[in-house]
Amino acid sequence: MKDQASVGQESPTVKYQRALDLFTESVMKPDHDLRGCAHNQGCYEDLMEIREHVLKYLHTLKSTHNFQNPDESDIIESEKLEEEAPLSKWR
Repeated sequence: MKDQASVGQESPTVKYQRALDLFTESVMKPDHDLRGCAHNQGCYEDLMEIREHVLKYLHTLKSTHNFQNPDESDIIESEKLEEEAPLSKWR
């Protein structure tokens, strides 16, 4: 994504969502040097697993951050996401 210049005054919620979008994009963007180092050090699969965890967490943040009018189902979904067991082999 290319910088699209200043966007002006925005609410804190819009700024937070924009920051999440930018950070998600940075995690998704391939870093060939980093991946090459991971191959050389024998931890490429672990790196990709961590990447997936981070992307899932970012999605959780995006979907649960700052509900305008949360209802019971939103609260239940937020609690389920917080209780969900990690996918890593490091459980």
